[in-house]
Amino acid sequence: MSKRVLCKFFAHGACLKGEHCEFSHDWKDPPNNICTYYQKGFCSYGSRCRYEHVKPSRSESAASSSSSVSHPSRATSSGITKVPGVMPELSALSRPFLPPNKTAWNPESVCNDSLENDEVDEPRNLKPADRSICSFAAAGNCPRGEKCPHIHGDTCPTCGKQCLHPFRPEEREEHMKSCEKKQKHLEALRRSQEIECSVCLDRVLSKPTAAERKFGLLSECDHPFCISCIRNWRSSSPTSGMDVNTALRACPICRKLSYFVIPSVIWYYTPEEKQEIIDSYKSKLK
Repeated sequence: MSKRVLCKFFAHGACLKGEHCEFSHDWKDPPNNICTYYQKGFCSYGSRCRYEHVKPSRSESAASSSSSVSHPSRATSSGITKVPGVMPELSALSRPFLPPNKTAWNPESVCNDSLENDEVDEPRNLKPADRSICSFAAAGNCPRGEKCPHIHGDTCPTCGKQCLHPFRPEEREEHMKSCEKKQKHLEALRRSQEIECSVCLDRVLSKPTAAERKFGLLSECDHPFCISCIRNWRSSSPTSGMDVNTALRACPICRKLSYFVIPSVIWYYTPEEKQEIIDSYKSKLK
């Protein structure tokens, strides 16, 4: 297992970079599911967001503004102006240019800078339910340990992260349901990697372009097709005198009649999974 984060586009069968992607295409690597928009306070998806809504510590959001006002800028030995409290990844002017093959973000330096400039801790007299989850612990490592003023969450049995708030039951339940759904989707994607189209005999999720890496599900039978093959089959002109339903809307293999095709990036293994995919597709059409 590498230390890289799983590519979210690869997980949904839509990574255009292939082997040149800077993120991992190894299913064994963990995904980074924390919603950065939620942490900034403007995730428009709300409870429908596919990523984890982990609240940042107050010190992380307040340290940069308070420290930059209370301390003047000072020059480092390298001659680069450094503003205390401003995290390196947020200050484009203070970091040197790095070649494309090197990363400009260092989690250890971010962590250390945040701790050094952390002048606004959460009051200890807050109710436990009002204290925020420590984002460092949720990400896997809090350098303060037991001295941390923030809540260290319970470990989620699905994703293995310390992101379950022990005093917010509704938030815990919402995360666990969301996490189980994501894990189920990832498992379905893994199983779908080996499914071949019954027409072209190619592995559907190994097609060259993202648009082709989709299944075309037929409502009345269980034969797998890639979306392009089944759509080409159904859009061809029938032989003169032949019924359209018999010629085009029937499955090319078993000849069962299906009136519509459902595009999907995963293949199902139970009737319930298939119905869930169909219902989800219909709801998006409304």
